[in-house]
Amino acid sequence: MNSYQTEEIDYPDLETYKRNLNELSDFDFSNSTYREIYDKFHDLALTLPMLGAKLKTVDGINGHKLYRARLSKTIAKEEDLSIIQTFSFPLSTFCKTNQRANIKHKSVFYCADEAFPAIKECGIQDEEEGYLSVWEIAGKRDLKYATCLPLELPNKNGWAEYGIYHHDFLIKEQSALNKTLLNHKVALRNFITYKFMNEKPPYSLSSMLANEYMYENGVDLIMYPSAKTFQEYTNFAIHPNVVQTQLKCNKIYKFKVIKQDKEQVRIKFISIGHIANDKIEWKKPTDKDGTELGFRKLK
Repeated sequence: MNSYQTEEIDYPDLETYKRNLNELSDFDFSNSTYREIYDKFHDLALTLPMLGAKLKTVDGINGHKLYRARLSKTIAKEEDLSIIQTFSFPLSTFCKTNQRANIKHKSVFYCADEAFPAIKECGIQDEEEGYLSVWEIAGKRDLKYATCLPLELPNKNGWAEYGIYHHDFLIKEQSALNKTLLNHKVALRNFITYKFMNEKPPYSLSSMLANEYMYENGVDLIMYPSAKTFQEYTNFAIHPNVVQTQLKCNKIYKFKVIKQDKEQVRIKFISIGHIANDKIEWKKPTDKDGTELGFRKLK
């Protein structure tokens, strides 16, 4: 698709535009092609805004930890547990359906800002096993991001300031450029952040938007609230090439969920994958394992 540039667009009056966004939100895309979803979005929303900026890595966000969880039952017999790639983004051939931030047959790396939301977001059930990998941002360049975080998030969310900043930035910039379209632009931003929080499968709009951001317009990562934790944490969808060049895996935990509820999860560590010379060495867990994840050892 096309790159997005600032351009003059003939917007309808505000109430008509809001009705158009409501129509777009309610439209049944279940039998639509990617192109039809793309065209419908631009027919009614008119443009896709670039809701972000750049994250400074060197002397900035480098060293920040990200967490990814994968269910053991999704790992095929032919996959190698000694290879880091097994715990990274899936190959595109395994991406058979849309997810919140990827269209089918296109891979992205899903992760969260803490271990708890990563475990909750993978959809694991009690008594099931999974793998939690810990990644570190080790960027050699700034990372271009799109923030699909709304203005209001729980105080516990450590990335809430990004939603506030970009909301306020939009108001400031659009007011200076053309104040008559300010409410249109705010309505569109609210529409997009809502979809990334609340859209249900098959994720027709959020997956298309994410694909346009990351695969067509050079965005390295998208941040959006964790629906499984009531927006108290933030999820990230990262382009595979960025994972290979700007992130590194530090450790992998094989675990079993003993019991969980909406706000807590009790797990048992089965084995720990230590990274040495770019290879995974699996060892028995120690009493110290897990404390760095924020988990408390139960007696």
